[in-house]
Amino acid sequence: MGRYYKIILSFVIAIFMTTSTIFAYESTDLNLISITYLLKDIQSSKFVRLNLEDLKIENKGHVSKKASCLRDTEPQVNDIVVENEEVAQEETQAVMSLNDEQLNLLSKLVAAEARGESYEGQVAVAAVVLNRVKDSRFPDSIEGVIYQKNAFSVVKDGYINAQPTEESYKAAREALYGSDPTNDAIYFWNPDISTCSWINTLNPYLRIGNHVFAR
Repeated sequence: MGRYYKIILSFVIAIFMTTSTIFAYESTDLNLISITYLLKDIQSSKFVRLNLEDLKIENKGHVSKKASCLRDTEPQVNDIVVENEEVAQEETQAVMSLNDEQLNLLSKLVAAEARGESYEGQVAVAAVVLNRVKDSRFPDSIEGVIYQKNAFSVVKDGYINAQPTEESYKAAREALYGSDPTNDAIYFWNPDISTCSWINTLNPYLRIGNHVFAR
């Protein structure tokens, strides 16, 4: 009987506490029905939070795709390097003022005289021409130096009339903005094929490719 008595007593106490709680919160209409709706609201709010989390994840995916598209439209590394080189050249002081026609003529000479040479060799040839313009022993213009009698064989044989290459133009422009691999040379020639006895009396101090250079 003692065991059954405890069970019955516990059941009565539980009913009493439940009833007391309902009456205590009667003003707030707390009952089994409202509790049921409250539980549904809680479940609904959890569902909303889950949906929001899904939307966040989905939006992250969209942002990632958008960022990928933006990366595809960004300039390539090589384009940036070329653009930076042009900006750097514009900020650097040119060794002299040349118009487009004169720069084109210089690049023609480079293409003709330095055909088959490395890019450095092409810049070197352009630098020699510019050094002559600055030297009082030579004419004071690009045209005067290039067309000076017997100065360049490519003028005599007509190679000077060929169209300049993109590389020769770039080499001429680089020399114009101060690059001089020859360190102020005013003469260059190919000793293997040169037929000028006078130029062979000079003492070259530098060789770049097939050309030697002297002051």
